[in-house]
Amino acid sequence: MTETLMPFLLAVLALLIIPGPDMAFVMANGIAHGRRGAFYSAVGISAGGLVLAVTTALLVAVTLAISPSVLLALQLVGCLYLLYVAVRTIFSRPGSADTCAPAPTSGDLFLRGAATNLSNPKALVFFSAFIPQFIPDDAAGPAFHAFWLGALLCLVGGAVNFAIGASGVLFSGLNRIGFLGRSWSQWIVFVVFVSIAVTFTAQAVAFG
Repeated sequence: MTETLMPFLLAVLALLIIPGPDMAFVMANGIAHGRRGAFYSAVGISAGGLVLAVTTALLVAVTLAISPSVLLALQLVGCLYLLYVAVRTIFSRPGSADTCAPAPTSGDLFLRGAATNLSNPKALVFFSAFIPQFIPDDAAGPAFHAFWLGALLCLVGGAVNFAIGASGVLFSGLNRIGFLGRSWSQWIVFVVFVSIAVTFTAQAVAFG
């Protein structure tokens, strides 16, 4: 196990620093809602990753593919939820140009993070293709090993995502700049969420 751990961690860190939807998502929430937004978004993304880690472990254990129709339905529901959040955010009018939209609850932020990960059609493909490469041939429990590596990926990813999202606090002044009756942070969240939802929907349909 130890001989594959370091290469795995190095590969994970290399993948995590590449800009992608998760990074954009936590940064947008960090700008709009501060460290709390970054934290719960990062935890939600990691929770979604744990679901994928369990799925990968099951695939390794039984070597059966999940029904494509079930995956497609799950991904499309997640995309619709992100679109709903985007529309609700942009239609929440601040009291004035100096106030921001009502902050979502911690549970909302967590759910959005999980939905972002689970609605990404490439995420399960990534988990199921990436993690098995680091399972030793002599592993006593390949399925458990796959889950352990997936959980480790989620833990490291959560820390990196939080650090990236928390840096958005530096741009918190965007909450006080009005544009068409909305703050810049609202526009950032709206554009990021719509972009992620539209991209994931197109990918899900293509994969389906």
